[in-house]
Amino acid sequence: MFHSVVYAAAGLVFLAYAAEYVLTLRDHRDEPLRLRSKVPLIGHILGLIRSGPSYHSKLRDATEGEIYTLGIFHFKLYTSVSVRLLPAIQRQSRTLSFLPMLQHVARRWGDASDETNDIFGGPHCAADFSRAMRLSLAPGPHLDEQNERMGNRALFDVDTLVDQAVQQQQNQQKQQQQPGGFRIRFLQWARHVVTQASSCGVYGTRHPFLDAEVEKAFWQWHAHLSAHISGLNFDVLGKGYAARHKVFDAHIKYCHDMPPDASMLFRERWRVLREAGISETDCIKQQATLPIGMLSNTVPTFYWTVWELFSREETLSQVRDELEQQAVVKLENGCFALDVAALKAQCPLLLSVFQETQRVRHIHAAIRKVMQDTLLDGKYLLKAGNYLQMPGNAIHSHEKIWGPTASQFDPRRFVDVDKRRGGSDFLAWGAPPHLCPARQFAATEIVILVALLAMRVDLRPASGGTWERDPALDFNDPITVLNPRKDAELIVVPRPQWAGKWTLRMSQSTVRVPLASG
Repeated sequence: MFHSVVYAAAGLVFLAYAAEYVLTLRDHRDEPLRLRSKVPLIGHILGLIRSGPSYHSKLRDATEGEIYTLGIFHFKLYTSVSVRLLPAIQRQSRTLSFLPMLQHVARRWGDASDETNDIFGGPHCAADFSRAMRLSLAPGPHLDEQNERMGNRALFDVDTLVDQAVQQQQNQQKQQQQPGGFRIRFLQWARHVVTQASSCGVYGTRHPFLDAEVEKAFWQWHAHLSAHISGLNFDVLGKGYAARHKVFDAHIKYCHDMPPDASMLFRERWRVLREAGISETDCIKQQATLPIGMLSNTVPTFYWTVWELFSREETLSQVRDELEQQAVVKLENGCFALDVAALKAQCPLLLSVFQETQRVRHIHAAIRKVMQDTLLDGKYLLKAGNYLQMPGNAIHSHEKIWGPTASQFDPRRFVDVDKRRGGSDFLAWGAPPHLCPARQFAATEIVILVALLAMRVDLRPASGGTWERDPALDFNDPITVLNPRKDAELIVVPRPQWAGKWTLRMSQSTVRVPLASG
């Protein structure tokens, strides 16, 4: 029996090596160099699971090539780690297309029927859908209204947090207890505040996630997104699908009684889907996937921006001084106003901390499907049916681009002209021409929340120790910035000199956050 198992295992290994060898015989001499893995067929998948985004950096350092091929089973993943090639990739956006990814998401996450899947795979729907999102998130009165609803809800939740902390202080004083501060699970709180603020902006003030059970169901569904997008049945107990069903049901109720303050974004997506011939049921399901893009990346980016800022006392002090001088208005009645236009345009250090957080923590690889044989830059042949990826981590940590401190967090990197980079060097919002259309909305939300916390509270680890420098990460989520594996418990202490009523002076969306990506 033992010998049979050994022989069978040896046979499988031999077949795997033989299969990979046969596949390499089909490589064209002009295709990017294939990088072999120690384990045939699945070695690169194992490397990504074991090392996460740093795997691409290891491969980059192991070869001098600016683009190479990873063989995974029978298909090829062309991997570009060179910013020099990005303009060439952008020029080939028709043959190196992002649009098939929309069809895949519609099928896997939005439970698209066969008919809807065919419509998304047609010549117009995915492109029209992408264009509608881009235009409805461009600066204008419609985005001003969306930002105002978002900002007001963000302020409400920060007010609530401060009030809870003050109330606890008062209770402890009455009971003559040692002040211990108000404790929160920060990731849990970040998810709640971003869910509520973003949803108010996009859905209107009567949004589906006002129901705590629906909000909870979304994050339960979110935990299974990787399993669902893979097409493999990892969600064997169906918990993710059950949670998704709750989110779908909430959207049925919402769409059948859509409020008048629903955003142009939501309405335009709905219009495009219906005009494409998609059934109302499937339209609702596709609209229910909107929170994935709306929340999944904003939450961890906000979380880590706060983490990086509050864990650096000197930088935190400088950001507070900057906010006080440039963006916070002290009113005669003892109240305070946060000027959002000044926050966007006149607080470069806060913006630098935010963008440096994106640079060092961004792990997403922008991906394109090769629609037809394409000669990239006149010398690299990319074969149809395969995929091209541009891993942001490998580019963001490249010393030839970012200098000898590329692997370090520099809070002033995007302030100092000699260190600052942008455009194709900075892929936190994707790779042109497919930049995230919601980047101005999301960036505005994050800087508002971070500014309010910086001015109004002190945050410190509940353990009493220092801030952990590199907390373990959760590699299970298909997002651009990873969540922590373990939620952090923080103590919230109100800053008495900034106690009082706060308001927001919202700016027009034509005043843009000056993002490095444009």
